[in-house]
Amino acid sequence: MIRIKQPPVRRQCLALLIATACSAQVTAQQSIQPFAKWASNRVVPLDTVEPSHDVSDLRLLRSLIGSAKVVAIGEPGHGNHEPLSFRNRLFAFLVAEMGFTAIAIESGLSESERVQAFVAGGPGIASQITRDNLTYGFGNFQENVDLVRWIHDYNSDPSHRRKVRFYGIDISLGGPRTATPAPVAVETALSYVARIDGEAAGRLRERLQPFLDRLRVTNPESFSEADRDLMTAAIGDLTALLEAQRQTFVARTSKGEYEWALRNAISAQQADRVFRLMPPPSTGGVPPTAWRQMTARDEALAENVRWILEREGPSGRVLVFAHNTHVQSAPTEGGVWSNLERPPEAMGQHLRAALGRDLFILGTAAGGGASGAQAAAPEPETVEAPLEGLNLPLFVLDLRSTPGGETTEWLTERRKLRAGFTFEIVSPGRAFDALLFIRGMTPARARGV
Repeated sequence: MIRIKQPPVRRQCLALLIATACSAQVTAQQSIQPFAKWASNRVVPLDTVEPSHDVSDLRLLRSLIGSAKVVAIGEPGHGNHEPLSFRNRLFAFLVAEMGFTAIAIESGLSESERVQAFVAGGPGIASQITRDNLTYGFGNFQENVDLVRWIHDYNSDPSHRRKVRFYGIDISLGGPRTATPAPVAVETALSYVARIDGEAAGRLRERLQPFLDRLRVTNPESFSEADRDLMTAAIGDLTALLEAQRQTFVARTSKGEYEWALRNAISAQQADRVFRLMPPPSTGGVPPTAWRQMTARDEALAENVRWILEREGPSGRVLVFAHNTHVQSAPTEGGVWSNLERPPEAMGQHLRAALGRDLFILGTAAGGGASGAQAAAPEPETVEAPLEGLNLPLFVLDLRSTPGGETTEWLTERRKLRAGFTFEIVSPGRAFDALLFIRGMTPARARGV
């Protein structure tokens, strides 16, 4: 074997690089030790993510949640079994023992009206209702079918006097580039108006139908500025009609039907706003100006959560489930979002400003046992590293009321957190009230399996 002798200068540089890397790693490891020690005394170990009759471990979360009106759970990436299954288990507990009245997930609000009708006792089969009415492919996950079926069965029990409701919080987007308003919100609101005032509905449909047809098949760039203005004005007039004729519509139908119709019209306005802010296509990742569209979407999510909470009434309590980047009380930065001109605001920021202590945010961190793109062991400077080091497969850690010093420093420093196939950069103690840690994650089950 021939050995190539490195020049002295090169050997010195290589030795310096190795020493610097090792020193940085040791420093990072040392910096997490105070936090890890503090965390080990505060974790709430959990038995399982799977629904079970024994909920004694979940009862330990009561003091963390307290009297919060909204509990928002984040998932690190869509399509994993464990966060979905834990959501189902926690929701059943929250309903049975803490008086929660509704769940709201990151799926189209307009489409969720049909899911709500089913869980309230309407006709249908859970798997079909879920497949047809959860957006962005979420209807293909068996865990979501299980959730819908559980709510339906719970409401079917006459001993449960207050029935549980199901909502989507997202705007309905579809078409090319999945960023154009889906017609469902406008169609549903128009159909409602037609039941009471056919003439007014006919005039509005004449103005809107050309755009509804185009949204299904054409590229967003085919809409001129004049087209967009005409569509925005027509959707605005539909909403204004519903608002102005509230008493008439409620008297002719019901308060519940009216509320959903008006919300559909508002949802159409939300989607139109996002559509107008959509940046031109880019071949270099997320377009720099996409922060405007992302912020508008999260503003809409927060508005819809507040509508749901208002609809649930003074005693209502809601579990919200969405991606970490939506539920966090911090802007989205890092990873695939690094190219943005500025970090977009998240739903959690708007909810925190509106609800204060009535909001409890539980983010989710995935450990090194996660599958797919999340399988690598966490780097020392990540959020996951010290959590992995606690050698517990499943737990919740309250991030509030820290003792100060290095522990508080660690929680307020910006560090990486896995986000599906990418990562984001957050200060964990500012973004979340608590973290759910799941060491191993597997793909969500296909519907019907």
